[in-house]
Amino acid sequence: MACRQLLLPAPLRRPPDPVLKPTQAPVAQLLATPDAPQLGAFVSAAAAGQLLWASPVEGRLEVRSGATPTGAVSADIGRLFVVALREHFGAAASAIAEREWRLGQRSRRLLPARTVKRAVACAESALDLLMAQSYLLQIEFSAVMLGWRFRRVADGLGLDPASLAIERRQALDQALAPDFTLPPPADAEALAARLRTLLNQLSH
Repeated sequence: MACRQLLLPAPLRRPPDPVLKPTQAPVAQLLATPDAPQLGAFVSAAAAGQLLWASPVEGRLEVRSGATPTGAVSADIGRLFVVALREHFGAAASAIAEREWRLGQRSRRLLPARTVKRAVACAESALDLLMAQSYLLQIEFSAVMLGWRFRRVADGLGLDPASLAIERRQALDQALAPDFTLPPPADAEALAARLRTLLNQLSH
């Protein structure tokens, strides 16, 4: 497996977005520009050489690779890779890869290609699992399917779930659908509160 251990909390809760320290702000600002190195640059470089580094070129940093670095080398290759992971996979999936492969925002001049490959594979596996769990949560909240979480919220409001017309149940599922297009994991408590509000509106 790409990740040696994928342990996720239950129930799923959306983690807070990571806060960058002041010294990391220039790197985050750099990645927000069109010329910033994206994850694909790291993947391509990792396939071409054993070590990765970042070199300044005309006011931007380019990801390069080889056996040994050549020319000027930035100390930001580790931070650049972490932020690229988070941007591509989302904070939750990236956090699993960061923890598994001991990535961090500390300064470093070189990054092994094998670490990049393994971290990307780990984040991909984590994202697949998180998306699967979010999909399961969508079924559990489905009014059309009378999912158990939907029934529990309805029961808590004194409503008979089965008494709702199919059109109304379809409308409830459609109203909740955008909440499942957000980066996983989905937040069960927030979804329950949203569903409770929608059901209250239906009953008035």
